[in-house]
Amino acid sequence: MSTEVIMPQMGFDMKEGTLVRWIKHEGDQVSQGDPIAEIETDKAVVEIEAFGTGVMRKHYIGEGTTVPVGQIIGVIAAPDEKIPDAPPPGSTPSAAAVAKAQAQAPMAAPAAAPAQPVAATPARTPGERVKASPLARKEAESRGLDIAQVTGTGPNGRITRDDVIRYAEQGKGAVAPARAPAASIRTAPVAPKGPALGELVPLSRMRQAIARSMTRSKQEIPHFYLTIAVDMSDAVKLRKGLNEALGGEVKVSINDMVMKAAAKALLKHTSFNAMYTENGIQVHKTINMGMAIAVEQGLVAPAILDCQAKGLVQIAKETKALTERARTGHLTAQELTGATFTVSNLGMYDVEEFTAIITPPQSGALAIGSVRKEPVVRDGQVVVADVMRITVSTDHRVSDGAQAALFGAEVKGFLENPVSLLL
Repeated sequence: MSTEVIMPQMGFDMKEGTLVRWIKHEGDQVSQGDPIAEIETDKAVVEIEAFGTGVMRKHYIGEGTTVPVGQIIGVIAAPDEKIPDAPPPGSTPSAAAVAKAQAQAPMAAPAAAPAQPVAATPARTPGERVKASPLARKEAESRGLDIAQVTGTGPNGRITRDDVIRYAEQGKGAVAPARAPAASIRTAPVAPKGPALGELVPLSRMRQAIARSMTRSKQEIPHFYLTIAVDMSDAVKLRKGLNEALGGEVKVSINDMVMKAAAKALLKHTSFNAMYTENGIQVHKTINMGMAIAVEQGLVAPAILDCQAKGLVQIAKETKALTERARTGHLTAQELTGATFTVSNLGMYDVEEFTAIITPPQSGALAIGSVRKEPVVRDGQVVVADVMRITVSTDHRVSDGAQAALFGAEVKGFLENPVSLLL
């Protein structure tokens, strides 16, 4: 029985993906779980795996082609099985195949560029946005080249990594020239009102994805926020003792403790580990704790999967590994898209407090500020304590103020009695 290879959806707002490279060529033997292709999403280049066994009989699209999510891009079948030369127009894979593809967690792969050039790009008009893959932009930046001078051979004139390498090898300039102010990216001199415009910076695919997701969130989700002050004095002491005992093997951070506290609180307050649907509130079975990480192109929030079942030390280890993979572009699809609740921490930038925007389709987020020395009253005495402010962002369609207050108080309770995080 043949198995369709489809362009998987690896993000809630992902609409299309680009085939970077076929790993399995037509005629190659394929086993279930084998990496068969590399695709480029808004946030990374990842491998997709086969969920059938047989022979890679047909590639329906070429390398460098961008297609909508759900489109059939290839087929795996027995050597003598009859298959169509092309997928039927407008055809979509079976629901079971789509679900299985979405459930897979492909391994991130080193980026590879499309191998076969197509029609060269026509001359760009002044001010026109340069169409280039993230890999091509990175290659040009590393070589000090002005990517606007490179001729693209990808689909619709898109510049690929190979185009940049070919341009560099032909010796067409070693250093990116200083960009002269372009008249086309300035407002017409009709009236001298307002500031003069400078360079127009093209939006990366990641920035476009962030813009879509955050705009959708603020348009669709009725947010409300609650800020709570937490006495972190005991948590700071416990963290210091834990790290001394671990002897440098791994370091537990305040953020690790917050994620553990949030996971424990979500076990009781399940409406914050859920998503709103027209048919009802869908509660998730597991708690996948997203952690916001700043990367060169913007922001990603990979998930610590099954966070409720993991101890502080394990969370600390996974946090370190996720951060490293996020910054090198080696996250899996499940890590990128599986979060059910997100913690965002700006405390390292000395931010006292802030509000986080909920990432659809999640129903809540937790914003963490810095730990500061502040005067507090204990037993009628003013003492100096380590105080941190946490802000709960809530989808008002899913929960109300009292529920959010109880959830925030639960997180506060775990952090102020940090031994509970070890249980």
